[in-house]
Amino acid sequence: MAARRCINVPRLTWFELVAELRSRGQGRRESGAFLLGRATDAGERVQTIICYDDLDPDALSDGAVEFHAKGYAALWRLCSDYGMKVLADVHTHPGKDVRQSSIDREHPMVPVAGHVALILPRFGETSKWSLASVGIHVFQGKSRWTSFVHDHPAAPIRLCMW
Repeated sequence: MAARRCINVPRLTWFELVAELRSRGQGRRESGAFLLGRATDAGERVQTIICYDDLDPDALSDGAVEFHAKGYAALWRLCSDYGMKVLADVHTHPGKDVRQSSIDREHPMVPVAGHVALILPRFGETSKWSLASVGIHVFQGKSRWTSFVHDHPAAPIRLCMW
């Protein structure tokens, strides 16, 4: 795996993200978001989140995430307008398993080697202050992924204070 700068997520942003995904999923459907930001001297820093269904109102209509071309068009326009890039994506799973499903593995939200995908358990019913129960997956290309636990030294994402 190529070296990657660490994605830093402010704790308050993570808190808001988990609460928002939990609310949107209503305990019965998957939800998700993109983490947008910029590179800093300390690595990549998340500056904002944008939920899938804000970009594509039909993304969550079947209970599982199904993101469409119109959502990607809106996402790339937003990134361009604000000078940001997609640092990672996150979505929820119904149970406690945060491994990738076969659909997740075969259809990355951003199919670029090095892209980080996060999975939250139980429709977002997880800690708002920790990554301990989160699945952390890095796309390697050609349906290959590397997965990490939150405290692994090479995990590509960390919570930070600001």
